[in-house]
Amino acid sequence: MHLGRINMMKKLTGKMKSLDDHKKFDVAVAHSEFLRVDVLCRACIKRGMSAKAMIGLLNKAVNGLYKPKGVTETELLRAKVFSNIAGSRALQILHRSTGALSDRTVRRHTVTPPLWVLVAAPTVEEVQFNVSNTFGGGGRDMPTGAAVETSSLNVPGYQLMIDKIKVEGRPRWDDKTNMILGVAREDALKVGLEFSSMAEVDALLDAIKGGDVRLAVEATVAAIGLLSDNSKVYAARPVVVSGTCKTEDAMTHAKLIQTVIDGCKNVPGCLYSLASDGEARRGAAFVRLTHKAKLSPNSPIYAYIGLLHLLNQLVGDDDITSDKDYKHIFKCLRNALLREMGIMIYGFHMQPSVLEFQLCSAGVPPHQVSYLLNPEDKQDVILAYKLLRHIWRMPPAGANTRPGFASARKYICILGDFFRHLISPYIDPKMSLRDQLFHLSVATHLMCSLYMHPAGGNAFLPKVLHTDIQIMIKNTFFSVAKAKVNRPCGEFYIILLGTDRLEVTFGYIRSVVGSNANTDIYQLGGRIAALTNTAQILADHSEWDSGTRRLHLPPLDSEEDITSKSDHVNPASWQGNVNVQHVLPVTAWNKG
Repeated sequence: MHLGRINMMKKLTGKMKSLDDHKKFDVAVAHSEFLRVDVLCRACIKRGMSAKAMIGLLNKAVNGLYKPKGVTETELLRAKVFSNIAGSRALQILHRSTGALSDRTVRRHTVTPPLWVLVAAPTVEEVQFNVSNTFGGGGRDMPTGAAVETSSLNVPGYQLMIDKIKVEGRPRWDDKTNMILGVAREDALKVGLEFSSMAEVDALLDAIKGGDVRLAVEATVAAIGLLSDNSKVYAARPVVVSGTCKTEDAMTHAKLIQTVIDGCKNVPGCLYSLASDGEARRGAAFVRLTHKAKLSPNSPIYAYIGLLHLLNQLVGDDDITSDKDYKHIFKCLRNALLREMGIMIYGFHMQPSVLEFQLCSAGVPPHQVSYLLNPEDKQDVILAYKLLRHIWRMPPAGANTRPGFASARKYICILGDFFRHLISPYIDPKMSLRDQLFHLSVATHLMCSLYMHPAGGNAFLPKVLHTDIQIMIKNTFFSVAKAKVNRPCGEFYIILLGTDRLEVTFGYIRSVVGSNANTDIYQLGGRIAALTNTAQILADHSEWDSGTRRLHLPPLDSEEDITSKSDHVNPASWQGNVNVQHVLPVTAWNKG
């Protein structure tokens, strides 16, 4: 009995000492500036170390005498994003100051697939090479070719987004292809651009000085955007980067786009539409490609689209349609309101001064009205949204107001209803897909009524803007019909339509450039390849980044107020039911 008590006391003493060591370790961790404690703890547990030994190892790590070697996926992705955006030098500083992964470790564990910058107009083979790389890098592989055929009902469709970005006119040698970049594709065939000796460089410089060859001042970027709710795949995937001097006509540009379409045949799913902003030449090229013939009764989507009266049913090959970016349209609506001529609403002439007075009378502070009606800032999406929102929230005139004021308020409320029905499907995360289609149907019918009024037309909205809105709404209904055919039980998010995902990539590129506003074509190709993977990582970890402020479109809560705590609207934050199984486009169209 006595010996048993002695042994028990020894065991309890040892356990108490071990508990004290663990408490000391907790205190050491709490007061330590070493950030990778989790990796250190895993290494200690794997070795079966005591708490006292763990304290000693922690002290060594704090003093820089020990570095745990474990690498987690989250650490690796975070370091890769930091390296791509801030640069290897900044990552090295972070590594030495906090113990984060080094640039060498990031390069050893990740591979950035190359992206060919095209010297001349793209060929199908060049596009296919870039498609293969952009869908095969970073461990995020997607099935292509024959693999898609076995599971076609589970693969989402995709949209081809095309936009432009400014570049510096500067010739550069590309070591991956041994070609000289920077020449506009319009003049690329006038000189030899494969680098064999300095004779090619001298000949190119002479041609540039003589005006026979022009340098690229703008890059056309085409990217694939999968229409999927999976955050791991819905970031933009650029497949074409080609320089231009902006002299290409619509027919030539249409041939370029057709080549890109042909090169994307092996992309998972089917092509739904071609998306762009309001650029006129590209819009004319889209018309050539997507307005070839009326939708055939033999088309699988005819059962859903053929019954939609008054809807433009012209399509291209494989029922492809065109699309316009909804954020670009929101900006254009604000710009239309700020025209000197104003707009006509059923014969009522609303000039900016009238709108200013009505906003002030509705309780909007004068300084905020001046901010909302600032004609110098035409590219801020959130500014456009705030102005349009104030208009649709404007209450009707009171019973005792002057007749002229009451009449003006009545017509402004009609305009506000149009804005509300057009914009709310993209910003109200509680809205179902059925409700989204209903609101868009109301918007297009109301806009037709306003535009076709004898006092409407260009006096209501510019013809180009009116056409762009109709194209956007038409594409939404066509895309839902295609989703019902391809994925009868899948989900469809209309917020993924347009070029916003490509604009996000452009925002990252401009962030990397810093004080140098524009890159040359060679730098653009290298950065866009790295930042494509960055955009994909940030789409998967949206909590790491709040998005670009000027592209930020905040959602609405139930009281239709701006939700300050919400980030960029995306499929992960959408709460409404967007399953296509329970939606019939004709019902929403007729109800609207």
